[in-house]
Amino acid sequence: MHTTNANSNLPLAGITGRRVLGIAGIAPATLGIDGSHLAERPAEAGPCIDAGDLLVLPGIVDIHGDAFERSVMPRPGVSFPYPVALLDVDRQLLSHGITTEFHGVTLSWEGGLRGEAYALRMFEALAQLQHVLGASHRVHLRFEAYHLAGVETALNWMADGRVGLLAINDHLPTMARRMADERKVLQYAERAECDAETFRDRVRAASRNAQEVPAAMARLIAAARAAGLPVASHDDPDVATRQHYHRQGCGIAEFPLTIEAARLARQLGNETVFGAPNVVRGQSHTGAPNATEMVGAGLCTVLASDYHYPAPLQAAFKLALLGVTDLPGAWHLVSRNPARAAGLRDRGALVPGMRADAILVDDSQPGMPRVCAAIVGGRVCHATMALPMVDLATVVVLGAARGTSLAA
Repeated sequence: MHTTNANSNLPLAGITGRRVLGIAGIAPATLGIDGSHLAERPAEAGPCIDAGDLLVLPGIVDIHGDAFERSVMPRPGVSFPYPVALLDVDRQLLSHGITTEFHGVTLSWEGGLRGEAYALRMFEALAQLQHVLGASHRVHLRFEAYHLAGVETALNWMADGRVGLLAINDHLPTMARRMADERKVLQYAERAECDAETFRDRVRAASRNAQEVPAAMARLIAAARAAGLPVASHDDPDVATRQHYHRQGCGIAEFPLTIEAARLARQLGNETVFGAPNVVRGQSHTGAPNATEMVGAGLCTVLASDYHYPAPLQAAFKLALLGVTDLPGAWHLVSRNPARAAGLRDRGALVPGMRADAILVDDSQPGMPRVCAAIVGGRVCHATMALPMVDLATVVVLGAARGTSLAA
């Protein structure tokens, strides 16, 4: 948790501002806070943040982010303890407006950074730091389809409640095609903490599981659904793959590789996730569909940080600046919609009864939004400035002057 505000440890009674994103759009409003949730009215006593002209937005819900890997292993073969890495990651998340993060933890036949030992370190660190971290941290388990030896492990993790979302990944075919590229193999091997020939052996061993993969994945998906977990398929290359996973109950198409796969997903009522870095950069780094165009065509419902935590905030404002959608519509892509896709009905919008997860954003410089504060569960967990606090009487006066009631 990072804050420079002297009043951050006091329970907040509410937030008032001229530009609050509510159900009807951006307008003057006062949000009441009762403990960790938003209330119909502020408490009769207690501090209220006066956001003034800063934007007050629902906190970002990021359902796929694996940038934490760079904090754990900043250089190939150089790893740091997970608790140290996650404290750094927590500050990064809050400073970029992410109040709920689903860490993309991979369980793969590759081993090393994407093997079981590292995943266990993540679980242990999250348990150890749960009362220290400011953001809400969850695990998005990225299961590599050919890792048959890891199926029982994944089943146990889901049964133990360690997993918040399951995604079925299959990077083996792409990796196998690159085995003649010595530079690429060395990159894979360094991440897997082995030499190049050992990594090639792992690819060959995993490839021998091909015939058993469909049944194993069906079992994993069925268990996830029985546990009430949302399930995604990753990198759908075509409509047949999306149809296959839809039939099994995978309601999320994560980073579809073709427009046709994304279009079918939407026709089926599935959520479609694209990378926010794709929007910020203006293109995919892998040749996938242009995410900005997908938003414009109504084929993208969620934007995720993927590998760059600043991207969701930047992408939403860029979409609005380009006129692809207005800011409320763009913000749904990074807050309300991902919360819905992840099955989290208690966040993603600033309405009474929802979690008091909000961020204050300075958008005075076009194209360069800056998070000034992050409130998570009714607590100020990050601030870059001393936040103006007003008492209830002042809030009433401000509300009258701004033409708003005390209701959220």
